[in-house]
Amino acid sequence: MKNVRSRLAGLLGYQVRRAQMRAFGSFAQAAGGLGLTPMLYGVLVVLDEQPGTSPAEIAEALGADPSTMVRLLDQLEKRGWVKREPSPVDRRSTRPVLTEAGRALLEAATPLVVESDLRIATRLSPAQREKLLELLREINDA
Repeated sequence: MKNVRSRLAGLLGYQVRRAQMRAFGSFAQAAGGLGLTPMLYGVLVVLDEQPGTSPAEIAEALGADPSTMVRLLDQLEKRGWVKREPSPVDRRSTRPVLTEAGRALLEAATPLVVESDLRIATRLSPAQREKLLELLREINDA
């Protein structure tokens, strides 16, 4: 079994996937009790930072499929964290907007998410963590 492990240890995709699983587990432990997943949290953050963003733009920002975004926005709306308002540009479409409850949830969740994020990288120095973020952004922006 050692040979398989050593071959996998040298594969970037394998290591990124294992890190993702750790990150999602840490997120669930920290913020799962609030009813959030990493994607739902991401939608709330995008809406907070970029009001008026369309569902397609949110999907693009999060690297998600547009059809998945509709489902996520439906969940957020059902929970009262997001509402849909008519688009100022095209009255036939709507734009998701954070509600006060959504903004309060985001405010409560963010420190938990940040703590969770730091926890998964406890073995890294601040400089190593920043370098890893820089490299991952480079891969994801390609």
